[in-house]
Amino acid sequence: MKELQDIIAALEEVKTTNHKVALATLVKVNGSTYRRPGARMLITPEGLIIGAISGGCLESDVFEKAQAVIESGIPIIVKYDTTSEEDLIWGLGLGCEGVAYVLIEALPGKESPEIALIQKCFSNRTYGAIATAINVEGKTQTKLAQRLLLNSDSIINNFNNEELATEVLQDVQTAIVQRKSFVKKYQLTTAKIEVFIELIQPPLSLIVFGAGYDVLPLIRLAKELGWYVTVVDNREREASKQRFHQADRIQLCSPQDILQHIELTERSVAVVMSHNYLDDQEMLKLLLPSSLQYLGILGPKKRTNRLLQELQEEGINLTADMYSPVGLDIGADNAEEIALSIIAEIQTVTAQRQGGFLRDRTQPIHVSK
Repeated sequence: MKELQDIIAALEEVKTTNHKVALATLVKVNGSTYRRPGARMLITPEGLIIGAISGGCLESDVFEKAQAVIESGIPIIVKYDTTSEEDLIWGLGLGCEGVAYVLIEALPGKESPEIALIQKCFSNRTYGAIATAINVEGKTQTKLAQRLLLNSDSIINNFNNEELATEVLQDVQTAIVQRKSFVKKYQLTTAKIEVFIELIQPPLSLIVFGAGYDVLPLIRLAKELGWYVTVVDNREREASKQRFHQADRIQLCSPQDILQHIELTERSVAVVMSHNYLDDQEMLKLLLPSSLQYLGILGPKKRTNRLLQELQEEGINLTADMYSPVGLDIGADNAEEIALSIIAEIQTVTAQRQGGFLRDRTQPIHVSK
């Protein structure tokens, strides 16, 4: 998420100079690869690189190929096959035992529709999808890197084959509903087209209920991941606006008015850390019945159990996926370490993982959902 945000910011600067740049996108993988489809890397003729499509092993070769693409303006697909022993001797020496397909294309100095859609999804915190032709065989007017883009209020179709556009649109809508990206092959009358259908998700929305100094490292780490961060101070202290300036939003309001100002969606996670028992109780009355993907509560288990018991006696039932004590067990002691454990736990939950050691994992690290 942060990588895409950095690329968008860099492209804003490029627009003012009207210079051409190249964008490399990992569009398909087989076997073991460092990144998943959708990873992007921005390249300029001056040597600036933002983002990555691998762990550092493909970037230099992609950079070289991108220079030619910038000159020609013609998109290409590059296949990196690291499954054979010959690669260790004659190739790039990756030894990753995977195949990666990278689309490299030149972007105009003006706004790119693909990047504009991603930026819109991020800004409005909505879902979208981008369908990109990544392999074309046979007789057709469809070209490599032609696209169909869809978000909540618009469709942009660059496919000049009506049959293909109709089928792709249905699958793009499916990608948004099912919340997943995939590659699909289309058999047309005179051609075969392979399309990468990429789900564009809004940033994860972290809502922190509390305004102590231990909130600061939590904000910093969340912003490093590109999350949208809201701090709620129910004491309504104006000083909080300055203290938490790194947050995207600071909301000053009483616990009873929280839901009038804060929207809770499927991409929302929350941490309650006000250090005040009665304040936590009031906030949990509103948060526990919600459909939050993650709800963390700072404090010992005994304190949380008491809170829950009292709320249940008032008829408040637990719906949100709650975690208390908040954070993974990493031996955290100070505010920075606790923030790390909380962020790691949120990432674990939202990625639907267990948070164990990778050395103990028997499945591939990247598993298609």
